[in-house]
Amino acid sequence: MPIRTIAFFNWRYPYGGGEVVTFNLARFFREAGFRVLLYTGELFREKLRTLDTETFEFRTLPAPGGCKSKANEEFLIESIRQEKVDVVIVQGVMEFPGTVIRQATSCKVIFCLHNQPFWEVRLLRGQKASQIPHPTLARRIEYLLLRKPLYWLTPKLKKRTLKSYARLLRSVDKCVLLCEEYRRDFNAALIARYGPEIIQGKTAAILNPLTPALPGPETEKQKRVLYVGRLVHTHKRVDRLLKIWRRVEPRHPDWQLQIVGEGEERERLERDAARYGLANVRFLGYRDDMPAIYREASVICLTSNFEGLPMSLMEGQQYGVIPVSFDSYAGIREIARNGQAGVIVPAFSLRKYADRLNKLLDNPEAQEQLRQQALLAAKRYDPQLIGQEWLRLFEKL
Repeated sequence: MPIRTIAFFNWRYPYGGGEVVTFNLARFFREAGFRVLLYTGELFREKLRTLDTETFEFRTLPAPGGCKSKANEEFLIESIRQEKVDVVIVQGVMEFPGTVIRQATSCKVIFCLHNQPFWEVRLLRGQKASQIPHPTLARRIEYLLLRKPLYWLTPKLKKRTLKSYARLLRSVDKCVLLCEEYRRDFNAALIARYGPEIIQGKTAAILNPLTPALPGPETEKQKRVLYVGRLVHTHKRVDRLLKIWRRVEPRHPDWQLQIVGEGEERERLERDAARYGLANVRFLGYRDDMPAIYREASVICLTSNFEGLPMSLMEGQQYGVIPVSFDSYAGIREIARNGQAGVIVPAFSLRKYADRLNKLLDNPEAQEQLRQQALLAAKRYDPQLIGQEWLRLFEKL
């Protein structure tokens, strides 16, 4: 179908990694001659850059209550009609009213799942009682004795998630997943439950585009290992990385672990580092000079329960930083090219992780080989290449 106007839907803008993906794609589309709109529930105007205002025409939902609000549904329908939007790209908002939009307009709807399929199951199974909404004593007891055992011992949680995915697929024209392995897993689970007609060619796999590495001075790599991300327990599990570092620091006292990011776990992690007697751990908090940090770092680590396609590892690769991660999500096999451009550790062995990290830090030649492969792998995230994949997807709508 001929496309002239493309809209994105992000619940917040600017906010996090999903919004960076939106911006990078939007810049490509603008340069390719398309008009680009951004619909959002919360627009943080004070955080907008000149590049944002040059790229997007912003449209903010008029009412509270999320996408299910009748006022917001009517606003979207009328605006999409008036603006003659040809396709809207929904960035991970499951509640987007795709069915009514498709029925009331000629607009095509593409949904992007910015995590691994069934991440909801893994998140809830790993949740602590203190992390549930309104964790009163009664609710925590009920969660521990009833809900959490049900999550682990019955298929109820996965069936509920499958049902939501099936409802999603019926409401959109395409569903884009982060890599081919995720697409296969997603398709297989839905077909097993609902039959092949549920898919009908609706799924695709496209990597996220990254902002290209900023030019800068040639910097010699330092003996630094990074963690970059939110400091939350639910799935990031940075506490594991500190336990691993206990096995690494005595053997490599000249290496430093730098933890970049903020979150509710920071104080506890700082206490743990002090309790373990770790001398070479630095908590850097939020930083806006990540290119300089990546240029000097040698290795970047994740110890998460699960991820989608973690942008911190991809961004690091652009600067020659070697990713190391548990094999707890298919995205790491895509990023590390099955071990050619990074180190993949069997989940969730802290001993094996420490052993492999120690071996890597011991071996400058292995580091250089992996570094060069990481730089090559990062070329796949170029917005020009990813943008062309999106144009080919549009042709199939």
